[in-house]
Amino acid sequence: MQIKQQLYQLCAEQILNRIIDAETAIAEARKASENDTKSSAGDKYETGRAMMQQEIDLNSRQLLEARKLQALLQQINPEGTHSVAQPGSLVETDQESFYLAVSAGALFINEKKYYAISVASPIGLQLKGKKAGDVVTLNQKTFTILKIS
Repeated sequence: MQIKQQLYQLCAEQILNRIIDAETAIAEARKASENDTKSSAGDKYETGRAMMQQEIDLNSRQLLEARKLQALLQQINPEGTHSVAQPGSLVETDQESFYLAVSAGALFINEKKYYAISVASPIGLQLKGKKAGDVVTLNQKTFTILKIS
């Protein structure tokens, strides 16, 4: 499997894990809320239910965000090659290697570090539309693009 396909797969797995974690947390909070029986301390019961609802709301937002990332990732063809940096490109610079897809942080393949970044991130915006030989600067750090695939 090529590096870009492996990076795509790692991003997809990370997003799937986020979805599973959020769904599990929502289910557990709902179960806890249903199992919380009203006691003589009515305020305690209401406070507990409110906290469970806040937990459900938080995890629902995280679930929605993870599903949006999943939809963005699914629009990328991991087998495509590019001469200009765009979603799905692997951009190798003189300092770092960036996979323009979704924000997934540092990913390692064969002990080499790649940064999976969103095209909407500050460095992603700088890289988008660039080609080999171009120079980008972010936070007073200069990157020379060596290769785009």
